[in-house]
Amino acid sequence: MNERKWLKKEGAKWIEKGLIEEDQLNGIISLYEKKSSNLLPILASLLIGLGVLTFIASNWGQMSDLFRFSLICAAIIGFNLTGLYLLGKDKRTLGIAWIGIGTLTFGAGIFLTAQIFHIVSYSANAFVLWTLIALLTYFILPNRYFYLLTLVIGTAGLIYSAVSFQSFSFILALLVVIGVGIITLKENESLFYHLYAGALTITGITFLVGYDLTYIWMTIVFLFIYAMSEWVPAEKAQFAYKNISLLGVVILTLVHVFLLEDMIRYNENIIPASLPYFILLLITIGLISWSKYRRPSESHWIDLILFAPLFLIGETAGVFYLLLVFGYSLYILVEGYKLEDSTQINRGTFLFLISTLVAYIQLAWDFLPKSMFFLAGGILLFLLSWYLERRRRKWVHEAKGGQS
Repeated sequence: MNERKWLKKEGAKWIEKGLIEEDQLNGIISLYEKKSSNLLPILASLLIGLGVLTFIASNWGQMSDLFRFSLICAAIIGFNLTGLYLLGKDKRTLGIAWIGIGTLTFGAGIFLTAQIFHIVSYSANAFVLWTLIALLTYFILPNRYFYLLTLVIGTAGLIYSAVSFQSFSFILALLVVIGVGIITLKENESLFYHLYAGALTITGITFLVGYDLTYIWMTIVFLFIYAMSEWVPAEKAQFAYKNISLLGVVILTLVHVFLLEDMIRYNENIIPASLPYFILLLITIGLISWSKYRRPSESHWIDLILFAPLFLIGETAGVFYLLLVFGYSLYILVEGYKLEDSTQINRGTFLFLISTLVAYIQLAWDFLPKSMFFLAGGILLFLLSWYLERRRRKWVHEAKGGQS
């Protein structure tokens, strides 16, 4: 139930009790903007646009080149003009939807025009232009839909460039990192900060693919995102960046547990002994440490151990990484109960269960029959669940001074 509905429902009771007058209630309700959550026009217009594009594509071979190009231009102009007309009629949702289709059609038009004139490109230049148009559309008509559209187009272009050409587009990366980053700060919403942090992760992965670097370098990517959580002023951004960076480095740690030993054995280049890796690692950790030192009451120094380059140990690094995640999760869990922080408790519980499960898989998969493996694993999880709940009740009881 949104604020307006809640106020109308509760306000009627207040009027009956004589607490406020009806005019006062209407004045209070008017302070809360009426939010429209009707996404059906957007979905309908998307389906119509896809239907038109599909029809054109099915008859594409029977058209002349000039007619094809004219049709592309007419579709782009038509969709955008229709959207502007609807905006002028105060039908914002429909207008935004049609302009969004115009943006999508522009991107499709780039590739179709290249096909018409036999233009061959081995780069992400088409996505650069498409992302730039999407960014301009947002700045002209600020809307969350255009934000998501820009983010999807930009990250899709980075993935396309990495997969198809094994290259990395710095221009496209700048549009995503800086352009979308500016919009993210402007929107200042937790969901968008999380999505942007995910886009930064994808940017880092495509950089590694483009320059044929080992996945070990993802530690630097997640460390950069963690550093952003220390330096950005917005609390929502701090929370989102820290969540994504810690989740990412934990996943990377679990990848170490399963893959690192074999990769070191068969690939001598898995350990990035190059100087740039360690320079970036030390500089970034230094900046993070400085930030934590400036505000010690808000800092969790233990987070930094997740970024430790334990792969230097060699083939046994997987065991140390597993112990690292296990110890970290226990610390977060205990601190969460002491501080009565439900978010930290949930994070610690999740990490503890995952690390325990991974350890169990590593140790038991090769030694137990498969039926016993799953049976024992289920029993283990039940025991862990019972133990954690028991500890939670004990800590809550102690926090209340022994009162039930």
